[in-house]
Amino acid sequence: MEDYVYLVLKKAKKPISFDSICSKVEKIMGNDEESFALNEEKKEEIKKILAKGVSNYSLYLSPNGKYILMSKTSFKKGKFYSDKNGNGRVNVISQYVDDNGEKHVTQKNYFISKENSKGSIDGDIVMIDVDSRDNNSKITKIINRHLENMVGEVYRIGSNYFLRPIDKKKQSINIALPDGGIEGQRVAVDITGQSADNFYIGKVARVFNHKDDPEEEVLWEAFKLGIDDQFSKESLEQIKKIPTKVRDIDKIGREDFTEWEIFTIDGSDTKDMDDAVSCTMLSNGNYQIGVHIADVSYYIPEDSPLDMDARRKGTSNYLVGKVIPMFPHELSNGICSLNPEVERLAMSCIMEVNPNGKLINYRITPSVIKSRIKMSYEKVNDILKRGIVDPEYEEYTETLRNLNKLALVLRKNRIKNGAIEFNRPDIKVILDDNGKVVGFSKRVQDLAENLIEEYMLLTNETIDKFIVKNGFPCLHRIHDVPNSEKLNDYLMFLSAINYSFKSGMNITGEEIAENRELMQELVAHANSSDKLSNLLTYMLIRCNSRAIYSPNNIGHYGLAKENYLHFTSPIRRYPDLTVHRDLKDVLNGDTKKINKWKEKLPEIGVWSSKMEKTEDDAEDATLRLKCAEYMGEHIGEEFNGIVTGISDRGLTIELDNLIEGFVKTRDLKGSYVYSSDSYSLVSIDGFDNYFVGDILKVKVLSTSKEDKKINFSVISKIEENKIVNSHVINNDVKIKAKNNRAKRFKNKY
Repeated sequence: MEDYVYLVLKKAKKPISFDSICSKVEKIMGNDEESFALNEEKKEEIKKILAKGVSNYSLYLSPNGKYILMSKTSFKKGKFYSDKNGNGRVNVISQYVDDNGEKHVTQKNYFISKENSKGSIDGDIVMIDVDSRDNNSKITKIINRHLENMVGEVYRIGSNYFLRPIDKKKQSINIALPDGGIEGQRVAVDITGQSADNFYIGKVARVFNHKDDPEEEVLWEAFKLGIDDQFSKESLEQIKKIPTKVRDIDKIGREDFTEWEIFTIDGSDTKDMDDAVSCTMLSNGNYQIGVHIADVSYYIPEDSPLDMDARRKGTSNYLVGKVIPMFPHELSNGICSLNPEVERLAMSCIMEVNPNGKLINYRITPSVIKSRIKMSYEKVNDILKRGIVDPEYEEYTETLRNLNKLALVLRKNRIKNGAIEFNRPDIKVILDDNGKVVGFSKRVQDLAENLIEEYMLLTNETIDKFIVKNGFPCLHRIHDVPNSEKLNDYLMFLSAINYSFKSGMNITGEEIAENRELMQELVAHANSSDKLSNLLTYMLIRCNSRAIYSPNNIGHYGLAKENYLHFTSPIRRYPDLTVHRDLKDVLNGDTKKINKWKEKLPEIGVWSSKMEKTEDDAEDATLRLKCAEYMGEHIGEEFNGIVTGISDRGLTIELDNLIEGFVKTRDLKGSYVYSSDSYSLVSIDGFDNYFVGDILKVKVLSTSKEDKKINFSVISKIEENKIVNSHVINNDVKIKAKNNRAKRFKNKY
């Protein structure tokens, strides 16, 4: 009935009455079923459908009692994001079905001035009236105010206690704590009521320990971004009903691979192992590669409490010194982890690959496996790079070398097809047993890590093609082409700092975005730029779009794959768990589920992409916090660093250990002015000019864990990055700045 009601409203060009809707529904349904009659019971059903549409804002009910699709009005529902000035934007997510029946999701932002915000705060779900004439839409109604993860510090006025939210965008609301608290204490608060506009009643739900507690301060950063480590009571009850070992009943309908040589390769401290591999050489010289992924979906029914918690979290969060798992440890480290020497349920992709890296055939099947051993990347790299074999790994050495031989071919083929690979090391934080930072190192990807990556990539591509081939919708992992305008800016920057790309050829960002070989050459140019390679690679990464999850496949630019999804980490990523469920419906031939997935996948894709971005932000925040903590122990000490950024505010410095800090302009000798033409800071008083790429000796002035900032002062310049024509450019800048200073002085006196 609902489909017919919305079909009538879709065809309507203007608002129509309830009676008119009933009449048109009766006519359409009568054409499909001659005996159909619209009785009072069915009219009541239509009334409920319309009421539901109005309540969820998919329908608009006019003052004179007529209905129209909200999409046909100037009203739109979205989420409000404020800026520091009180202005903001409303993000509206819309869905539509194209002529082929495919469902699409689009996003658009509408500017909202402070005067038209109707007292909205960051995160509010609002209704806006779109004004296309002056791009100044108005918020007409606050639909929902999600005051979740309200974290902050307790403060007192007289005998009353309140919460000061850590999120400055929410500090316009008042949250009273009738049960009191301890002034200055950091807490998470549940909102229990509202007594007036922007005035709420709260109850302390969680107290964080002292801010110098390493684990608590990491959790605090996560909470501030909307990530929490808690699971619902219903989820914890659900866990108790899940078996802790594989039972005979669980094996029904599964292939038994428990006698196969299967093993995992992970970091030495990994406890949630969701992928394992196997390799057998066939008589025809081909490889039989098995990739076996934990069958998490078998234990987690859709829409169950554990599933709802996982969907809300979107991903596991790997922060510095702390993991916030998507599933409780009882599952992620237990029955859903491919631990050695115990039976586990899996979804296995068995692929025959020839020595040239071509996939000959494959099959996908539910299975039971028993991993022989948990291997570490470090020890596998010892075997593959240095020929050092741990006695425990002796019997698997030949298999590892075969896997590596084919992985190198697969990687070579990927690069040949246009895959983009950035070579920028990450910072690895070294902690002591108490969670205190004792040092940093560079995290690099070696042969063992590449080996696993290649087989996961091959499997993800294979699963995507299989689902699509069978006519099912699919949650793809998509990556758009680079932004040509950003690439043009990047090329200008390279020229300005003496690192021109293909000097004299006048290559444009548009050409690079359309030509994979040019992009690969530009990446290689950035990777090989000596002391500036980290900076230039990072800046080039920023020119690329962010990979997201979507049922609308545009391919994956970075991997050079037309079909790609995430299937291999269902313990850690909700999209992977979703793909497992989708895949099982394909294997079962359950075509009735196609429409269900068409409905669900767009929303899951948008939310999962958002939570992945939040996880990245949390990881970055905790890393910067730990960097500030570490450098706080080195106040007054000197370090060597490179200038990686310049603005009128000062210099961004990256130390040799990859820690980043800042030199404020006011902490430099004399007066300085920024030159946008040479990306330099120019001294008006004859002191050193500073350029991107300069190597400096700096001293640690101050640090702030609260703000996650490190401030340096310059001791001396070790090496200058000589910029062509910089003397002429900067001399003009200096003269102009001196003249302006003279005019200000004259006007003042």
